[in-house]
Amino acid sequence: MINSNLIKNAEFRNKHNSKPNLKLGSFADMNQTHSDIVLEIDKKGTYEADALVTETKNLKLVVKTADCMPVVISDGKKVGVIHIGWKGVENKIFFKTIKKFNLSNLKVSIGPHAQKCCYEIKDDLFKKFPKSTIMKQSKKYLDLSKEIERFCISNNIDFENSSICTIDSDSFNSYRRDSTNLRQWSICLLYTSPSPRDLSTSRMPSSA
Repeated sequence: MINSNLIKNAEFRNKHNSKPNLKLGSFADMNQTHSDIVLEIDKKGTYEADALVTETKNLKLVVKTADCMPVVISDGKKVGVIHIGWKGVENKIFFKTIKKFNLSNLKVSIGPHAQKCCYEIKDDLFKKFPKSTIMKQSKKYLDLSKEIERFCISNNIDFENSSICTIDSDSFNSYRRDSTNLRQWSICLLYTSPSPRDLSTSRMPSSA
């Protein structure tokens, strides 16, 4: 398990400790379809969306991934989770979600995902994302988080990006590597008090 350095009570789990302890409280998750649907919610349940936002304390938000980016955002009063693959980058779901937050206090944490070292793409995606594509030995690799990083830097928004590649690391489920249907769960919530950060011993190395 990896805790965010920026956002309290945000954790990115690997395939060995993926599901949350349900005894800690209720949670909300999504039927993720690579859509641009962003929902503001106040109770547990499963929602048809690819991003959830809440200001309800102690309500866990869950995003499930296996190569796509699990993104957690917070402005101190709200928290959100976003599921972003290349379709999510294309449909701008990150930017649609942050419209619901105070940008002057926004923090962005990106968990383990398919990285530019291993996320090989073909010409169709290269044409969609030429500015986020890395060329190596005549092969093309997609940097999924490039657009978010660029935005955060240019707008002085605190962000961190995990250096872990799910394709490369056996500790994480990867659809590209194994064609698995298994997913790791990333979780965040607003706590009333105090924050039980002792659940994890690992912190995310930030690229910010």
